[in-house]
Amino acid sequence: MTGGRAAAWVWLAVLAPLWLVMVACTRWEPIAYDGWNSIVWHRWNRVEWGTAWDLIDYGWTYSNPRLGQLVTILLYTPGPYHPIITPLLELALFWLMTALALARWPSLRRADDALAFAVVVAITVACTPQLGSMLFYRPYTGNYLVGLAVSLAWLVPYRFRFAPGRGPGRWWWSPALLVLGFAAGMCNEHTGPAFLALGGLAVARSVRRGDGARPWMLAGLAGLLAGYVLLLVAPGNDLRYDGLARQAGILERIGDRGALEDLWLVTRLAVYAAWALPWLLLGVAARRIAPAPPGEAAGREQRLAWIALAAAGELAALALLASPKLGPRLYFASVALVAIAIAGWLLPRLTTARLKLACALVSGAVLAYVEVICAVTYARVGPVGAERAARILGSPPGAQVTVPRLPAARGKWFIGDDFLEESQRRSTATRCGLGRIDLAPGP
Repeated sequence: MTGGRAAAWVWLAVLAPLWLVMVACTRWEPIAYDGWNSIVWHRWNRVEWGTAWDLIDYGWTYSNPRLGQLVTILLYTPGPYHPIITPLLELALFWLMTALALARWPSLRRADDALAFAVVVAITVACTPQLGSMLFYRPYTGNYLVGLAVSLAWLVPYRFRFAPGRGPGRWWWSPALLVLGFAAGMCNEHTGPAFLALGGLAVARSVRRGDGARPWMLAGLAGLLAGYVLLLVAPGNDLRYDGLARQAGILERIGDRGALEDLWLVTRLAVYAAWALPWLLLGVAARRIAPAPPGEAAGREQRLAWIALAAAGELAALALLASPKLGPRLYFASVALVAIAIAGWLLPRLTTARLKLACALVSGAVLAYVEVICAVTYARVGPVGAERAARILGSPPGAQVTVPRLPAARGKWFIGDDFLEESQRRSTATRCGLGRIDLAPGP
């Protein structure tokens, strides 16, 4: 593909619809489930300079110690912040994923890089089981999507280190990666082992190549390990979910679930990744009809990186065996790592204009379909969600409120109607100072 002005138009064609849909859907996102906790918090608290530290301290001691929980609460700040900030964070995540697939930063002057970005996004959205919730439901976005973005940002210099022509790094990378690694370690319990393994593999590879263990690499690993340990030992873990984490040990959880459920936990990622089959078939076909990428030595190094990324995705899935809480949302990091690996494997094989066009058509069709479905779904639930919130938050204390049903079922595109569960209606009524919340009759 050509560069210059043509590349700018290609990038615009990829980014503009994606960004517009993200802005619209975040604007339409209804308050649901854990979102009511943050809404009530903002009713009685102001966001000030010391708010972040207070929330971190409270979460670490009494509640959710992840740094993503801080992001979640701040995204509920009254005003236009969610539709402005969240789409930018999501685009930044996909930008980081593309950089890891290419082993360099994408360039807005390269149309091929726009294709790489589209491939990464398309594979990710096709394979993510709870896509709408992950992108637009703030408790998931803050805790899992933003947490993953921080971890991927930490991983970038380790990935770039083994790209052709890369230098040893700068001295100031050490303190920067120490801090970034600490933040990444504090993001998610099940992803920590995967990123520690990737960082450790990068150090081992550097030593084997004769380059030694660079100070910044060790500093980044030390920061990640320190943050991860602090996350695991946080007192808040013992209090979350009514002390669920204390009710059984890791081996007890694995045994109580049974062999079949444990097997499903570790093979579930393969089921999600099966949606990447069109790109895998395209890569196989491309290898048969086009010559192999030049530079076999560099090719072997890159193949190792793709295998390591995919294996790290499975390692994050394996870590879920120790988790007291399960759900499709916890596979988002695994899906993202596998998507990076598949994209990185595929892109060098697109050596002809026809192959690139075929890949662009497949990826573009998937993106267009997902964008339309998300926009239609959230356009339906948005006005109803706004009416529900107005009735609940605008009613006097002790009132009995009847709210309409959200017109979308729980699934890939939407988190679902929380008020279908009586326990959710009772807990929300208590938080908001109401006597009762009833759901209007419906199908």
